[in-house]
Order: sequence, then C-alpha cells, then structure tokens
Amino acid sequence: MSLFKAFVRFLETEVVNPASKFVEKIAFEMPNVTDLADTYKGTWYLSPRQHTIEFVCYNILFFVLLRLGLHLFRKKGSAFYSPRLDQLSESISTNVLQGHFMDRAVLVLLCGSYALTVYHKVFGDNFLYLLQPCHVNLLLLIFTMIGPQGNKFANMAFNSYLHYIWATIFALSFPDTSENGLHLVIENFWFEHYLLLLVPIYLIYSGRFVLFPLSLSYAVFSYAAFSLFHSFILSGVGLLTGHNLNYMLVPPNSPVMHSFGKFYRLTVYCITFVLCLLSRYVIVEIFAVGLRYKQWKKANSNMRMQGIPLVPALTKDIKVE
Repeated sequence: MSLFKAFVRFLETEVVNPASKFVEKIAFEMPNVTDLADTYKGTWYLSPRQHTIEFVCYNILFFVLLRLGLHLFRKKGSAFYSPRLDQLSESISTNVLQGHFMDRAVLVLLCGSYALTVYHKVFGDNFLYLLQPCHVNLLLLIFTMIGPQGNKFANMAFNSYLHYIWATIFALSFPDTSENGLHLVIENFWFEHYLLLLVPIYLIYSGRFVLFPLSLSYAVFSYAAFSLFHSFILSGVGLLTGHNLNYMLVPPNSPVMHSFGKFYRLTVYCITFVLCLLSRYVIVEIFAVGLRYKQWKKANSNMRMQGIPLVPALTKDIKVE
C-alpha cells in the first residue's frame, strides 16, 4: 500500500501538476470568473488539473472502445462484409452524381445548407463553431452521398450517423435560435436540422447503403467515435481558444446540468451512450419498418421462384451481436 501511495504521489508531483500548469498556460484565453449565463465562452468551471486528468483518461478510454468495438464487429461479421446482405444492396447507385435526380437534389440541398452555415459562422466571427456536431454531421452526410458504391468508409460513416440522430431531435426540441445579425440564420438552423433528420430516412429507403443489422459492437464503435471527437477535438480546441464548443468547458445554463457539478461531462458521456442505443435500436428501426417489409417480400419472392419454402422474416438469422 505504501508503494502504491508513493507511486500516486510521484504521478501527482511529477506528471499531473506540471501538465496542469501547462494546460493553464496554453489556455490563456480562459477567464477565471465563470459566467454561467454566457455558455459560448469557456471558463475554468473545471480546474486545469481536472481538465488534464479527464483529457488523458477519456481519450484513452474512448480510443480503446473504438478499437474494441471495431474489432468485435469485424470478428463476428458485419453487414458490410456479409455476402448474404450484399445481395440487398444491388440497387445502390455507383455514386450520387450518376444516380437518380432526387439524389442529386438532396445533395444540392445539403451542400447549400452547409455553405450558408459556413457563411454565417465566418462572417459572424465564430467560425470555430463549424466544429459543432450538427454541422459536422451535415458534412458527414455530404461525404456519404458522394462516396462511390462499395466504399466501406461511406457505408460505415452512414451507419454510424444513424446512432447520432438523437442529437438532431434534441436540437429541434431545444433550439438555439440566437441571432448574429446575418440573414437567414434562424431559417437555416431549422432547414439544416430537418435535413439531418429526413435525409437519412430517404437514404435508407433509396437503397444507396446497406443498413447494418443491430449490433452492440458497432454501437460501441459509433459511440466511441462520437465521444472521441468531443473529448479530443472539441475539448482540445476549446482549451486552446477559450470557446465552449458543445459545452465541453462549461455546462448548459440549466439547473439539472449544474446539479451534476464537476462531474457533468462524465454524466453526459454516460447518457450519450444510452441515447446512441436508443437512436439505432428504436428510432431507426421504426424508420426502417417499411424497408424490412420490402426486404422480406423480396426474399420470399426470390425463394418462391426457386421453389423454396417462405421465411417469416429476413433479418432473423443475420442479427449481429
């Protein structure tokens, strides 16, 4: 026990304290007084020491979960690598630029909304807020739509995005419609978030992507990627610039969030995992009911033509844990 205490004391004096001072030095933009009413600017709501410890621990944890989730997903057989499920994606276009007119129209709407967002952020002097998850998700959807057929990264990116739909629903339920003096800011806020909600439904039914079966390992991978983006990118950039990107430095001005105190980020990370599961296991499955029925009818039709007895459901034997 004495050896353990000596090791902890060594880490505290030789590692944590110098690292905390370094964090405080590079975060010179951060004021010491916490103004909970202004959630756009960061403050030392959490101490430099806590920022240092959490930055290291969270990033290691989420990186391990990212690798573990992807490893288990590949090991057990994913929807992307399954020959049985590849048959369901025969109607996927080579890419959106060569696909249906509706695909190109949707891409134009996505690009138009993102271009307007860039204009608002750059000329509104808050371009760092392009790193907000909703704007990054919009860029992710654009990437998935211009990706070629069979591109595993586009397929994985789209299926990961399906775990983040809760964030769009949350943003629509509690909208931030603050003005910055530029035209169409509020209108584009609503337009962008409805695109984020409706375009995935269109892509599910258009057949452009293979909808992965329910997979806890892929849910862990998607959650870890989302959390790593927050713990590494948003938290790191926030400390360097003093901007409270997606509340990584100061919690929202809410009595509920303030009740969690210094552990509000830990609480949010735990709740986020539950919400990612809820998005994929409940919300997306409700959206995809029609697709499941279409796949079931297609499978039974093919089997009927081959003289094979009908099956009650297509997805029963391809569920991935």
